[in-house]
Amino acid sequence: MRITSVTTTLSAEDILHDLKTLVEPQVPELTFHEVVLQENFLEITGTFRKFIGIPFLARVRILSVLNNVLTLRMERVKVLKIGIPKFALNLASKTLAKKAEEMGLTYADKALSVNIDSALQKSPHVHLVVDNLAMADGVLTLAIKGIEADVAALQAEANKDKIAEEEAKRQAEEARLKEFNRKLGLIPRTADSYSDFRKKLLKKIPAGRKNLGEYAFLLPDLYVLAYRLMKDKRVAKRDKVVLGVTFGYPLLPFDLLPDKMPILGKVDDLALIFFGANHMLTKIPVPILVKHWQGELKTLKLLRDNLGTLVGFTPAKTLDQVYGMVDGSLEKKKPSYLPDEEYLLPDEVKPLDLDPIFQPVLQAKPEEPVKLGKNIPEENQKK
Repeated sequence: MRITSVTTTLSAEDILHDLKTLVEPQVPELTFHEVVLQENFLEITGTFRKFIGIPFLARVRILSVLNNVLTLRMERVKVLKIGIPKFALNLASKTLAKKAEEMGLTYADKALSVNIDSALQKSPHVHLVVDNLAMADGVLTLAIKGIEADVAALQAEANKDKIAEEEAKRQAEEARLKEFNRKLGLIPRTADSYSDFRKKLLKKIPAGRKNLGEYAFLLPDLYVLAYRLMKDKRVAKRDKVVLGVTFGYPLLPFDLLPDKMPILGKVDDLALIFFGANHMLTKIPVPILVKHWQGELKTLKLLRDNLGTLVGFTPAKTLDQVYGMVDGSLEKKKPSYLPDEEYLLPDEVKPLDLDPIFQPVLQAKPEEPVKLGKNIPEENQKK
């Protein structure tokens, strides 16, 4: 983008805002409080903090602008606080001089020169020439020409911090997931009679068909997972009821629910299992699932990622929506589970029950200390 010339005005509030946004980030020790425009000079009040706060008032007169260099005269600089040590003032002066040089400012013979090209190095995609400036009625008027700006580069520059922030978040999330998966692999898996039975059957399957064997065990593995979760004290009681109903009802030799019953009557046995399995895999924390899952973890992840989509094509969809609303409302009042990372720790440090619908488990009272002589026969006490 290119503009031949433009005239703009700056009020005292505009200059104060520019000082705060352009200068204060470069000189963190400096804070500007007020700017006053009078005829041909600016009066600036602020504080310079280096060990102690040094309030100041500076009066600056605008002399000229030539070859894109603005010349100002420091007519008055006053420290507004008595009792500031001389070494503090000297240190403040040296710090300001160093910062000014970095920003393209030079000071000599009470004249402050501002090289606009040097000042714009912080914004390399913008170039302009200040042709003239004047001050009247408390307003600074600037005539600017030869304005050139690379809009695309400016937009990219503006988004750079946002992109860097998003990249930092992405890397942090990747590191978190990597550490989470590492700890997940250290969780001891549940071993019982089903584990031995499953291993024996898998050994009889030819090596080239092991994957088919894993898929053949999907339904038994889900049933065993539900059974083990119902015995785990960390699983909420409400979820245990859901698992008991959804996995237990299809095993009944008769139909307890008539077809005319709303919602449940239209749900067949297989859809009921789909609903229960999806609820189990999405609601219960992953570390608890991993501990009790008997199959391969990639199979568990496959089920967890895709079972919800499958439920959407079965009669269980309505049941899932209705129960999801009820369960979601209860979870907002009081969550049933801690964050997944908390369950990577040993089981014994976990709370026994976080279920919001049932009353919390009463803490067992500590055993009373045995009183001396309480269980000692009387004849021994007399001795």
